[in-house]
Amino acid sequence: MGLVDYPSSDDDGDGEDDSRQATFTVNTTDSPLPTLPPLPHAFHDLYAATVRTAPTDDPSLHHGRHRAIPHVTGQWPSHLYIEWFPSPSEHALLSQLLASLATRLGQSAVHSLLTSDLGAPLPLHISLSRPFVLTTANKTGFLADLTASIRASGVPQSTVTLAGLDWFRSPDAARAFLVLRVKLDDPLSPVQPLAALLRRCNALLLHAGQPALYTDGGSDDEVVAGNGDASAFHVSIAWTLAADLEAWADTTRQVYETWKQANQKAAALFVPVKSIKSKIGNVVTDIPLARARN
Repeated sequence: MGLVDYPSSDDDGDGEDDSRQATFTVNTTDSPLPTLPPLPHAFHDLYAATVRTAPTDDPSLHHGRHRAIPHVTGQWPSHLYIEWFPSPSEHALLSQLLASLATRLGQSAVHSLLTSDLGAPLPLHISLSRPFVLTTANKTGFLADLTASIRASGVPQSTVTLAGLDWFRSPDAARAFLVLRVKLDDPLSPVQPLAALLRRCNALLLHAGQPALYTDGGSDDEVVAGNGDASAFHVSIAWTLAADLEAWADTTRQVYETWKQANQKAAALFVPVKSIKSKIGNVVTDIPLARARN
């Protein structure tokens, strides 16, 4: 996928040496420059992994964070998720919400997931798996099975709504995450798209000897047959290493309600569910869902 197309010498029919160079024009007028189009979503798949600045885990490089899965040669940290690219207006709303909460709790205590270290907006996601590990020997087969399962599922593209702000800490995580909950009209419905996708992902993970997501410790057969706790779906927008989250509960609720009332027309956030992303190592594969029938 080329970002800019330049003519190459292979395209010249006369075979002559061409010393043409790209020319850049500086805008010297008061008229505004044209707005650049947004990067295509697939561009983010090429740079989904951050650059490793050290071969070992060094929390001082990452605000005190530890790797959830230590780096081991021949093992591939993996994740299944639905990606969401907030529009500029949605990103502004989320930034406003997070800034208000960080001001109340202390700026140094809350770390944003909305932008990169350089301030560029980042895509967000709804997880369909825990972080898990595949080996070099089984990663290709796992991806093939996942792709076949999603394509055979018939789960259509859909849209979900985000409503409610909470702090969430998984049992095996040192960090806690500030999350917007996914609102499902009927999370127990067997045709609920997210629950159906989670069921298929959990079945493949269990078959590969990996932990399932949003389960209550039931047997493997119960996990595959059930929807898991579909009410736990969420989008993370920030994280913290703070331990006492109960002390923040009332403030978080108050900030969210104030933000929602101030943005009644715009605060309804909708996430399109068009595909599943599979990230294995630093390779991201997009698996489209079926188009919804009218």
